[in-house]
Amino acid sequence: MAIGLIHPDDPCFSWTDSVVEAVSETTDRLVRWRGIDIVQKETGWTPPDPKEDLRQLSSPMFLPEDLAESVRDARDRSKSGRPVRDPATLVRATAYMTSQAAGLSSPEADNIGALWEAEASLDTGLADVWTQERLAEVWPKTESAEFLRAAEAPDLTFPGRDPAAVAAVRALMTEVVRQQGGTPAGPEDFAALSDWMLSVKSDQRWEAVMSLLPGTDELSEGEQWRAIGVLRRDFAAAVEQGEPKLAADSVRTVAGQVDPLLRRLTQDPALTPLTPGRTPGSAAASARPPRPGAHDVPRSPRSDRGRDVRR
Repeated sequence: MAIGLIHPDDPCFSWTDSVVEAVSETTDRLVRWRGIDIVQKETGWTPPDPKEDLRQLSSPMFLPEDLAESVRDARDRSKSGRPVRDPATLVRATAYMTSQAAGLSSPEADNIGALWEAEASLDTGLADVWTQERLAEVWPKTESAEFLRAAEAPDLTFPGRDPAAVAAVRALMTEVVRQQGGTPAGPEDFAALSDWMLSVKSDQRWEAVMSLLPGTDELSEGEQWRAIGVLRRDFAAAVEQGEPKLAADSVRTVAGQVDPLLRRLTQDPALTPLTPGRTPGSAAASARPPRPGAHDVPRSPRSDRGRDVRR
């Protein structure tokens, strides 16, 4: 099929719709996709300006040609009762689309003009981490499960659309969990934190990171703005240089600005609320972000397809 808009009767169309619905159901958030535009790109294509996804109410979905062909082939073979020819590519296609949908589950930003590469990289990294941790949960809700059961897939791992951003996000989250006294960070932490941060508007996420660090609410307004600058600058450098440690270092730098006595009090395990369902002493039994109000927005049913805004 030629590069360009995918027609609604193409197997990729209903498949994409199923992935978007699965992500919407899992996040309990709207996905900023109108439900009508999927663009096939050349194999190996990468978005020229990922900041644009943060700047619009709805965004097209993109699918590289090799991934689109794997979906079409899987559908054809499924109809005739034949096994999937290339399970690994189908997994990659499902993860690729899942990550896009997860990123578009974020609310549109308020301060559009202030969004730059750091915000775009954080957005992509968060969506990729979310997908890495949730793909096994999402898979059975998609048409991919009709072609290939999750138990038959050789591997549901996903390197991410931007591996450098993934590494920086994981380093940042790991240090946040450590600062909360919940070392070591585990899958529950990455899943919960990526989901919560995706529910925050992209121009407010550095403040959200700050809110997770014990005692930072006591910093002056000027100190908070400088700390946000450190987080933003060092995260961008971590992605650009492929040095995820820089993202973790920035969290340590910000946490180090808190008064030592206040810090000891806020990190006292006796004063730290446990995550629901965890027990004292368990891995990552630390404070976790509450489910924000955005999660109260109901997922729209599949019957909403064809409306102007994806709900």
